[in-house]
Amino acid sequence: MVLFAHYLQKNYGHGIGGRLIGLPITTGPFILIICIQEGRSFAAHVAHGVLLGQIALSMYCWVYAMASAKFNWWISLIIGTATCLTTGFITTQYRITTLQTILLLLGVWIVAMRWWPPAISLPEKVTPPSWELPARILVTVTVLFGLSTLAPHLGASVSGAFSTYPVIASVISAFNHRRYGPAATMATLRGLMETLPVTIAFITILAYAL
Repeated sequence: MVLFAHYLQKNYGHGIGGRLIGLPITTGPFILIICIQEGRSFAAHVAHGVLLGQIALSMYCWVYAMASAKFNWWISLIIGTATCLTTGFITTQYRITTLQTILLLLGVWIVAMRWWPPAISLPEKVTPPSWELPARILVTVTVLFGLSTLAPHLGASVSGAFSTYPVIASVISAFNHRRYGPAATMATLRGLMETLPVTIAFITILAYAL
């Protein structure tokens, strides 16, 4: 995913790469594997959890985009991560039905798109060094492995919050911010948000069909 997003951003613009990340390319196969291994009922609960995770993802994208207009990449990453994990923690504290989750998710999405921060400049045209793409992939794998290893030792609520963390989106947004500037990050995250309704519809169908 990181490789494809990097290729699309390089050749067709940052927004296109973001749209790829927003599609259910990873969540679809993930739920399929869970369904095969654990059964339809368990997969339906996982689909519901994925919908909850999209709320945290939306909050991360929106807050990071706003922060990137004023701060550098690592401060924006801290602010976005804190918002994402806080959202994930809150949503995992309550029993929220699938319908309530969908309505809440759509509400967050509409507000974020309505008040999306305007880009203050154009993305910088910079040729990244050859080591950057392998570094993006390595960081993504490291973060994913670290979260999956750490989560079981933190309790159900905290691990539930960690499970909502958007690993790929966070790595790409931080690298784009550092390399190309805040405008590139805003374009990438907005592209992700633009295709998010496709993922919402897809996961909703699975949640009810299973």
